[in-house]
Amino acid sequence: MRKFYSIFAILIIAAFVLSACAQVSPTETAVAVEPQPTKPPAKPTQPEVIAPTAEMVEPETPVVTEEVIPEPEVVSIWDQDYIDQVPPIMMIEPYFKIFGQSQVAVPYYYDDVVKYAGHSCGATTGAWTITKKALEALYPNGEIPVRGQISVAAPGAENEWYTGVFGDIIAYITGASAKTGFIGAEFGEANDLFVRQNKMVYPEEPTGTLPPKMEWIFSRLDTGRKVGVNFNLAIITPIATEERQQMGAKLAKGAATAEEAKDYQEYWNDRAKFVLENADMDGFFTVTTYDEGLAVTPASIVSDVKSISPDEFAWDQAYITEVPPIMVMEPYFQIFGQSQEPVPYYYEEAVKLAGHSCGATTGAWTITKKALEILYPNGEIPVRGQIAVEAPGAEDEWFVGVFGDIISFVTGASPATGFIGSEFGKANDLFIRQDKMVYSEKPTKQLPPMREWIFTRLDTGKKVGIKFNLVVITPLPTPGRVAMGKKLATGQASAEEALDYYKYWNDRAEYVLKNADMSGFFTVKIYE
Repeated sequence: MRKFYSIFAILIIAAFVLSACAQVSPTETAVAVEPQPTKPPAKPTQPEVIAPTAEMVEPETPVVTEEVIPEPEVVSIWDQDYIDQVPPIMMIEPYFKIFGQSQVAVPYYYDDVVKYAGHSCGATTGAWTITKKALEALYPNGEIPVRGQISVAAPGAENEWYTGVFGDIIAYITGASAKTGFIGAEFGEANDLFVRQNKMVYPEEPTGTLPPKMEWIFSRLDTGRKVGVNFNLAIITPIATEERQQMGAKLAKGAATAEEAKDYQEYWNDRAKFVLENADMDGFFTVTTYDEGLAVTPASIVSDVKSISPDEFAWDQAYITEVPPIMVMEPYFQIFGQSQEPVPYYYEEAVKLAGHSCGATTGAWTITKKALEILYPNGEIPVRGQIAVEAPGAEDEWFVGVFGDIISFVTGASPATGFIGSEFGKANDLFIRQDKMVYSEKPTKQLPPMREWIFTRLDTGKKVGIKFNLVVITPLPTPGRVAMGKKLATGQASAEEALDYYKYWNDRAEYVLKNADMSGFFTVKIYE
């Protein structure tokens, strides 16, 4: 699998896979998840070295054989094969280019968004396919889509039906974010391509539009080309009957038998696969072109970024894949038969979400990691949906929303866009994700080093606050470096200037990772 870049990650996953050999009913952990502490695998023993003796006779003709190193076994974290077999959507990210993180298109995978949403279903495959079809229409003839070059108009309010769940998946891929998106700082001041905030627009009030009639409007900002995509999800089979909805609630309570769970899991995942396998069926997804756009595409700073095979992709900055993953349990994965084991959430997935790696993204990652280590001590595995988060500012204040998106990705604590839980949430609050990330209604105007993120474990009431004193990060962002960032954003920097800036920028990100335990850098306060 393409995620296993580090030996550390391979060993962790292998340990969990081996522990899964014993049959466990998928309903046993649906309500009270009590995973055992994770133990690192034992180091392999060194082979015994045998000294040569007189009895050992050398052959007359030495035989020279070439050592064959077996390919490492690819181990999937998923119990449903289709989740990591969906071809990725290749995206150009201008931030990755100017920060020296990737000079080629980056693969965005279906299982990236499955982790974000917390499950795979007919809606997540639908949101994925809506995005794919819109991008194919906006960027025809094999042209690679560009994050930040796309805006999206949602067909309903962010907390209406599952509109926000669809929107989060679309934003993850396209970079078109709502209020939580990156404002762009000096890069956005120089080039609108680097502004991500408010490129996903939700109506302020519910539209009352029925889901099969909802149309997502995608616009390509450099050409003006505009397309609408409608998803007639009412035709998905197997049909979601009232009896099946009742069974979903039964699973969420942990009351279903092993046979009932197996039958439900087959039904649930068959619906997701139906969308993927029938995406081109007439009347299922309808693409409407509203504006053909300009005849000539304006020059772009990413016009020289090429695509490669997803299997060949690697980050230009090694640290992005060397950060140990955060292991979490996802109750939805369990009841839907998608994973009965803790699932690794990787830093590189958070980087794809944010659109770049920097001192802020490593900071948000470390805030989350430290909070979860306090809430779930002694190797206990954190549980998505069991965590609520209070943000220290409004979602569009400074970079609060950027931090919040990363925290939501790992913990499942979502704002208004999160999944309401449907029949599962009605049966068990663990399956409600909406409004478990709470932003201030108005800007708090707190200075960033004084902002405290409050994490609460809902089953125990334990609460912890984390502050991040980011002003101590080095190298310092001097006026000259800020000016160079603008120069890169407009494509005017020389190759030598770009290389120097790459080092400065990524050194800041790595500084956070390497100094996370430095006194006064991250301050942890436990509230009882």
